[in-house]
Amino acid sequence: MSATTSTARPLRPSRVASSDAVFPWLIVAAAVLAAAATTAVWVVGQVAEWADTGSWPAVGWSLTLLPTVAGSGPWPWPRTDPGTVQIGSAAVLGVVLAVTGVAGYRTYARTPASDSFYRALGRPAAVTHLGLPAQQTTAARLRPRTLATVKPTEIPPEDVGLALGHVDTGTGPGPMCYAGWEDVALAVMAPRSGKTTSVAIPAICSAPGAVVATSNKLDVLYTAGLRSKLTGLQPWVFDPQGVARTPQTWWWDPLAGITTVEEAERLAGHFITAVADEKNSIWPMSATELLSGLFLAANLTGATITQVYKWLANEHDPAPAAALEAGGFDVLAGAMRGNADMAHDTRASVYFTARSGARCLRNPAITAWVTPPRQPMPRLDPDRFIHGPGTLYLLSKDSGGSAAPLVAALADRVLRAGVHLAEARGGRLDPPLVAVLDEAASVAPIRDLPKLYSHYGSRGILPVTILQSLPQGEAVWGKTGMAELWSAATIKLIGAGIDDEDTASRISRLIGDQTVATVSVSTGRGGSRSTSLTHRPVLSAAQLRALPKGTALLLATGTPATLLRLHPHYRGRHAGAIDTEVTALTARIAAAAGRTQETP
Repeated sequence: MSATTSTARPLRPSRVASSDAVFPWLIVAAAVLAAAATTAVWVVGQVAEWADTGSWPAVGWSLTLLPTVAGSGPWPWPRTDPGTVQIGSAAVLGVVLAVTGVAGYRTYARTPASDSFYRALGRPAAVTHLGLPAQQTTAARLRPRTLATVKPTEIPPEDVGLALGHVDTGTGPGPMCYAGWEDVALAVMAPRSGKTTSVAIPAICSAPGAVVATSNKLDVLYTAGLRSKLTGLQPWVFDPQGVARTPQTWWWDPLAGITTVEEAERLAGHFITAVADEKNSIWPMSATELLSGLFLAANLTGATITQVYKWLANEHDPAPAAALEAGGFDVLAGAMRGNADMAHDTRASVYFTARSGARCLRNPAITAWVTPPRQPMPRLDPDRFIHGPGTLYLLSKDSGGSAAPLVAALADRVLRAGVHLAEARGGRLDPPLVAVLDEAASVAPIRDLPKLYSHYGSRGILPVTILQSLPQGEAVWGKTGMAELWSAATIKLIGAGIDDEDTASRISRLIGDQTVATVSVSTGRGGSRSTSLTHRPVLSAAQLRALPKGTALLLATGTPATLLRLHPHYRGRHAGAIDTEVTALTARIAAAAGRTQETP
């Protein structure tokens, strides 16, 4: 009767080894110890004899010195007391063993266990091109306009890129990794996994040029005071739904510059994206054409954007088509008149889809920020904004009827202004533009973001798109669009808490497998032991989901998957300034809430 059991162990020896694996090492250790003890005795005896006689004794090194110094055999150093040699050699041997033991223990402690996934993930040597020295050289090449007089080794970290985190070696933090100014980043992080504290806020704080940041929470505003101090400019805060209870002090005209069909369709696309259905693209496409015509007609007639929703409420209003025809857009005018000849149900579906996408335009609290105010206020011009180191915060709730289409439209307008300025300057922005698109799928659903992503990196624009999951992005851009965005991102951060099974399994497969040895042991009469090689995931889907908070998996182009320890803002050099802003912002919001409750 026999039993067979199988266990899997890595190819490297495990820290807990079997007796047959340990015994040879014990023999080696004993031999090394004997040699070390003999050397200590010989050195002490020789030095002591030389100090007394003035000449170097002719005593050769031999293992027979050990029993001699213990009291057996002739004493080789006649002028030296045996006790001196015994005590001296014991002291020397003790020091050597202590130093060797400490060094060995530190090496052991810093080396991941042989069954740890850390051995198969990227090590510090694999990400040297993301470290500070390499990124300093890259920054000097990409930013000749502002860093021409600075030696590469003297470029500060905030000018080389965005700090991502320290390499997690399994036994301690390694070097810091940075996303450079030709990278484009995508962070997939579940709630409460550090996406705001460790990605969004640090990116805003360290940006050397203009910043546009989106969010559905007020956390990003914790950087407003710091950005104002660093740039000398008052931040622009777009908060039409009162996320941070910010009073309106400026406005923006979405219709400014809508003079071509292409521009009108881009603006319409931001409104329709939220209600588009990848399985049924007929109504969204028709609604986009309708809405783009209305936007163009509104601009031609000098109307505000609220007039567009009024036209949507009257399917038979001839004014938009007449305005388009008078402006030279005969084909678009004919298409709009053709809506009147549609079957009632078809026409109603098109207009309903357009009204659903533009429903935020019926909310006066929102439209007040995008129509001329009653009191004089400055108007934001994205083309002027991009020339300086200003900061633009775009806040919106993610509920129905939110200002998300306007947030997406304004963010897209700033990004395109950045592209145009980069082209005018020879190809790249210097200093670069940083776009932190937190909750991008629900707050800033820029329709063609996936198509433009890789283009931004070549223009000195570093977008950081933050999603809670890949399905969240697929709901906005579709599976094809989300796959395009994923492929275009040169820096991907996968945070803790990925609960979507398909996402976790996909990333696990992307990381790859490691080779392990499966040991089969048969017990009983004629027992045997055999080893075979097999493969298993470096990180299983369950291990990905269970990544500890404060860590993220880095998938960078041309680099093995690497685990990072994130560097939250409250551990950075701006922690004090942000804490002060948190206190001030909390007090201001509490005061604003109190005034609202007192208003009858």
